[in-house]
Amino acid sequence: MARIMITGASGLLGRAVVKHLAQHTEHQIIACGYSRAVAGGYQLDLTQADMVAEFVEQHKPDVIVHCAAERRPDISEQDPQAALALNAGATRSLALAASEHRAWLLYISTDYVFDGKAPQYTEVAQTNPVNFYGESKLQGEQIVLGIDSSFAVLRLPILYGDVEFLEESAVTVLLKHLSPATTVETNSLKRRAEHIDNWAIRSPTSTDDIASAITKMLGLHLMSQKALTGRYHFSAGQTMTKYQMLLQMAEILNVSHSHLIAVTSATDSAKRPKDCTLSCERLASLGIKSEVPFSLGMLNVLQHMPPALLDGLSRQALQEPKR
Repeated sequence: MARIMITGASGLLGRAVVKHLAQHTEHQIIACGYSRAVAGGYQLDLTQADMVAEFVEQHKPDVIVHCAAERRPDISEQDPQAALALNAGATRSLALAASEHRAWLLYISTDYVFDGKAPQYTEVAQTNPVNFYGESKLQGEQIVLGIDSSFAVLRLPILYGDVEFLEESAVTVLLKHLSPATTVETNSLKRRAEHIDNWAIRSPTSTDDIASAITKMLGLHLMSQKALTGRYHFSAGQTMTKYQMLLQMAEILNVSHSHLIAVTSATDSAKRPKDCTLSCERLASLGIKSEVPFSLGMLNVLQHMPPALLDGLSRQALQEPKR
C-alpha cells in the first residue's frame, strides 16, 4: 500500500482523483486543500515553502499528484504574481521536497502551453503559450522536470465534472446561457440573444475520465511495470467549441437553444489559443485512453448536479442524448 498525496484535493479535479483512488485502490490518501475544507484531509498553504517541506517530511508520501493551480486565464492575466506563486513557486517547493524524500511527483499541466496553431500536439511539440496562465504552467513543467527527471507531467485540456458551483468549470458555467434567469421576454416572447464563442476548438474532458487515467498511471509506476517520466497528454477525443458544447447540453436538458448566436471570432479577455488538440499516443501505448464521450459524461454531471445549480432548468427534463 502506497501513501499518495493529492494537492488541490478540494478542487474540481482533485476531488475526482481522491474519490477514484478511494474507490479503486487500497492506498492511503493524503488529501490537501487550502481555501476549501477537505473532508478527512489537511489544510496546506503550498505557497509557504517551509510548511510544504515540513508536511512532506512528516507524512512521507510515496507519490504526489499536484493538482493545485491557478487555472483561470483571465484571473492569471489580472494578477500574474499570484498565478506565478502557485503555478511555479509552490510547484518548486513541492518538487524539491518530493525529490529530497524520494516521492514521485506527477504535475498536472495544460494544453495552453501551446499556441494553438498546429494541432495535434505531441509531447515533444514546440511550446509557445499565448497567455500568462499557459506561461506560468509551462514554468511549472520546467521546474518539475529540472529538479528531477524521473518526475512526470500530465497535460490536460478544458475540464468538466461534478461541480460545487457552475463557475468551477469553464464548461458547466456555460449553463448560465440556458437558464431562464439569463433571459428576458419581449412582446414577442423571445429570449434575449446570447453570443457564444464558436471560434476556439476545445476538447472537453471528464474529471472522472482523467481520475481513472491517473489511477492507472500510478498503478504502473507503483508496480514498477513502466518508468513514467517526462511529459504525457490525456484528452477526450471529441473536439468542439463552447457553442457546440452548449447545443449538446441544451439537447440533454431538452431546452431551447434558439437564442444562442455563434460568434466566429475570439471573445475572451485573456488571449486563448485557437486549437490546442493533444495527441495522446504516449499514454495510449500504455493502454490508457479516454473512455468517456462528452454526451455521456455531461449527462452524468447534469443528473447528479444539485437542483439549485440548474437555476430553473428542470432535472426532469434530462434525457438520454441522441446517438
